[in-house]
Amino acid sequence: MASSATAADDTTTSAPITTEDAWRILATAITRNPLPAASSPTLPDATPPSFLGSIYPAHGAGLLTARGIPTTFQIPQVQTTAAESALWAYYNQGFQHGLTLPPLTQGSAPGAAPSSRVPKLNEPDNFDGTCSKFTKFTTRLALVFSSDPTRYSNDAAKIAYAASFLTGNAADWFELHLNKTTGTIDFASYEAFSTALRDAYDDPDAYATAERKLHNLRQGDRDCSAYHAEFATYAQILNYDDRTKISAFANNPNSSLKTALSYQASPPENFNEFVQLCIKLDNRAKLLRSQNTRSPASNTSSSSAPKPTAPSTAVGTASGPMDLTNTDRTSRRRGPITDAIRQYRRENNLCSYCGGAGHWREGCPLIARNKKANTATIAPPPEIPIPVVPVVPLYEVPKN
Repeated sequence: MASSATAADDTTTSAPITTEDAWRILATAITRNPLPAASSPTLPDATPPSFLGSIYPAHGAGLLTARGIPTTFQIPQVQTTAAESALWAYYNQGFQHGLTLPPLTQGSAPGAAPSSRVPKLNEPDNFDGTCSKFTKFTTRLALVFSSDPTRYSNDAAKIAYAASFLTGNAADWFELHLNKTTGTIDFASYEAFSTALRDAYDDPDAYATAERKLHNLRQGDRDCSAYHAEFATYAQILNYDDRTKISAFANNPNSSLKTALSYQASPPENFNEFVQLCIKLDNRAKLLRSQNTRSPASNTSSSSAPKPTAPSTAVGTASGPMDLTNTDRTSRRRGPITDAIRQYRRENNLCSYCGGAGHWREGCPLIARNKKANTATIAPPPEIPIPVVPVVPLYEVPKN
């Protein structure tokens, strides 16, 4: 009896069990009593709660793999191979149970028709902690989780998936919440993980940032549809009404679209309808520019015809080519033309310099005449001939 009491006292006063020893005890118990196929992990008595974050993902990975969805799990980095042995035993337990169930197609949800398939989505870009990339990163994660609810049915799988795309400062931040010894994390749910990540890297003043970006936004050479896509991203954050959005949208398109909008007497007051009108006008303006670009090439044969070198005869009743020299345009400086006039000449295939038809700016006779007038030099005065006076010989005086 004394010996038994002494043994009990020794057990009570012994040092606490380390993580490595706990894994060894669990692996030994599983070896002695192999795990039968079951829908959930079979946990021996006194299994540490911190091990559940590794045991359940291993069991679930085996179950999904058996049903046609290959899935992996993480093994904690400890100073023993007992953890790996135990987790593979739980993986096999889930796998054996999955073989008793009907196979699922890739990513299909439980109870769904076997023919249903998950849409193929691009994986999120790596997130390095840049504030401007946070919203896009979390949005892409939400799409992945909602499209494949079977694979991401628990918070641990969601957190592991999201953490695999963290790099740079964001990866360093996550390591502070990860116990590398046990493989456990500080977040009880994916919502807690997402909230902590948002507090660390989301823009603290998203409204002011969106307002600044919207103010500096320009269409440039982009299609109106691409301009609208970026505009809508910022306008959604600002929660503008239709009138404010129309005013902001119509303030920064390119000059061609602005000119086309100026001819609209009653533009729509609904923002979506206004955007559709702008996209149509922008497409027509691009088509017109492309046609004007091809027009000079199609008129090469007519423009290459020999030009008359004789002066024009259109100044009286005689027929002849148009004589633009009758209008004295070289006597004063040519002023700038408005955008509307420039657009009118472009649409009607007129010369962009003088507005005449039948030629382009490169062959405008008015430009040629101006150049000739500017380079002309004053002719020297005619030379006055010097009269030659004939030399009359003197009569010789007779000699005495």
